[in-house]
Amino acid sequence: MNGSVTVNVVDGEVLFITKVSRLHMGVYLCIASNGPPVDQQEGAAESTISKLFPPMLSIPNQLEGAYMGQDVTLECRTEAFPTSINYWTTERGDMIISGDKYESVSVDNGYKKYMMLKIRRVNKSDFGSYKCVAKNSLGETDGVIKLEGKQCSCNTV
Repeated sequence: MNGSVTVNVVDGEVLFITKVSRLHMGVYLCIASNGPPVDQQEGAAESTISKLFPPMLSIPNQLEGAYMGQDVTLECRTEAFPTSINYWTTERGDMIISGDKYESVSVDNGYKKYMMLKIRRVNKSDFGSYKCVAKNSLGETDGVIKLEGKQCSCNTV
C-alpha cells in the first residue's frame, strides 16, 4: 500500500496517557461519529502532545580513523524539545563553520536531529577531538569524537 499510515485506534470518550514521555509526542485525532459508515462523521478535533525536555545526544562512533589526504565524516544524533541549536567545535572550543575545509550538515526530523561534519583532505593538524553540541532553553549537552590518523601499510617496490 503506497502512502499508507498505521493508526492506533482507541474507543471511548476519554484517552488516558500515563507517564507521558517524548515517545508520546505527536498528533492525536478525536472523531465523534453516530455510527458506521466512518465517512458520515459528525465532527473531529485534533490535538498535539508535546513533552518538553533538554537535549540528549548519541554518537555512533566515538573514535574515527583517517589516512592523510582522505575525507572523513563524523556523525552525531540529538533529541530535544523545544528544538535545539546544534553546532560543532574543535578541541580548542572554536566553532566550526562550513567552508573549504569543513562541511556541516544538520537534518531535522521533528524533535530529532542528525548532525554530520565532513572534514576534507585530512592532514596532521586535523587529528584530535571534535565536539558536537546541542542547546535549548532547558539545557545543553555535548559529545566528543576523537579523530586519529591511520598508518599506511603500503609496500613500496
